[in-house]
Amino acid sequence: MSRNFGIGSRDLFSAGKMILKRRSPNGFKTQSDYGERWRLFCAYAEEHGVNKMEKVSREFVIGYGQHLQRQLEAGVYRSASAPKNYLSAVNCVMRLATGGQWQTVRPSKDCGIERRSYIPKASKALPETQHREVQQTIDDRLARIMDLQRALGLRFKESCLFDAKAALQQLDKRGFIMIQAGTKGGRPRRLPCDGEMRKAIEAAAEIQSGKSMIPKETSYIKFRRECYQQASVNKISYHPERHAFAQKRYRELVNAPCPLEAGWEHKGRIAKLADYLSISEAEAKKIDEEARLKISMELGHSRVEISNAYLG
Repeated sequence: MSRNFGIGSRDLFSAGKMILKRRSPNGFKTQSDYGERWRLFCAYAEEHGVNKMEKVSREFVIGYGQHLQRQLEAGVYRSASAPKNYLSAVNCVMRLATGGQWQTVRPSKDCGIERRSYIPKASKALPETQHREVQQTIDDRLARIMDLQRALGLRFKESCLFDAKAALQQLDKRGFIMIQAGTKGGRPRRLPCDGEMRKAIEAAAEIQSGKSMIPKETSYIKFRRECYQQASVNKISYHPERHAFAQKRYRELVNAPCPLEAGWEHKGRIAKLADYLSISEAEAKKIDEEARLKISMELGHSRVEISNAYLG
């Protein structure tokens, strides 16, 4: 019997689409919606080395649900409805694939997916001193990748797939770079670069051997596993580098520290900012909102609320 419970495709995403179509051969909107939600799960599964339905355990799906909750807390979703719908699609496909033997993963009880606005009380940015200390214990390639994450605000996958040599050519020709490979939802974004950013790109280009920061003879999945092993040994994660980027950009755009860096409460931040800059609260509110929107777009998002998780 072929993998994916003999459904008729060896590809995880295609097998899920096929079984959804069999459920309703004439087609319906829910089928299309579930197909797109299943696609997101398959992308997550691929990054974690799961490429067939037989490997999709209940524990793995719970981990996926917890991943969705972290995204909710980071402001990726407006409410808990989207993560719950994504999890529902996975439950549906796996229930159909296993002939009803699948034990449903519950969004709230099993994964902690709740509707709440998450604004951290403490900064999650990796301090510069710790950033430098870690770079002394990891290999040069990963050190340059972490520099890209910190200087350009790249996600981990974006930093691995980053073509530093091509980026330098873009800078010389246009004065900015386009982040395209590995972006969420395949959405490209334009990123202006200063001297510090260019320095990080030049250092990465010196190590780059192929079309990205991944060694030519290595796959992304294997390289990702190696990088996360190094992170585990050094007791760090990569996302705090994006937090550091966001907070640095806020200082540059506003000429003031962000609330998390300054120790200001989110609700009282505008009054504190107005006092810090010696301007009116109306002016401070406008400056703050414009900076948050710009930073969210530079991070690869498009809503002001998302920056709250990075800035407070």
